[in-house]
Amino acid sequence: MPTARQLPIRILVTVLLIAIGIFVMLLPYLVRRQKVPALSLTSATTFVDSAFVPAGTPPPESAAAMVAINRVIDPEVGIGIADLGLVSALRIDSTGNVNATVILTTSECPYARQLGVQAVEEVLKVQGVRRAEVRMDPTIPWDPSKVSPEAMERYRRRFGYQ
Repeated sequence: MPTARQLPIRILVTVLLIAIGIFVMLLPYLVRRQKVPALSLTSATTFVDSAFVPAGTPPPESAAAMVAINRVIDPEVGIGIADLGLVSALRIDSTGNVNATVILTTSECPYARQLGVQAVEEVLKVQGVRRAEVRMDPTIPWDPSKVSPEAMERYRRRFGYQ
């Protein structure tokens, strides 16, 4: 048990170690005078990529695109983003262009960029997709009622809620 005199020293050492850790993490950006990348999104951000599709290939079905997007797993809860109700819109045109709008559970989600990139990659794997555009929009509100019943049950089992 630390004495009353040792406690302030331990707090000071802890704060100093945290400050040194932050400095070491930021050192490459300070040396190169680069802007530190933001983890979360402050406004809507679009991720886009395209793939070669042979002529005459029919456009994908929306169900196949939704299954592909659901393969993107939210790293904090281990459930697909479609099951979590994060896909607010999905449009596919006759040429095979897929446009999806994905919302976030919180605008400060540190995984937003990662989820956007993964969603584009998964959609491009669907046969017939020429172009995938995923718009991550932290301004659209999300609420737990959007979670599918199956996902809610998996969440309860995983985290022990009744």
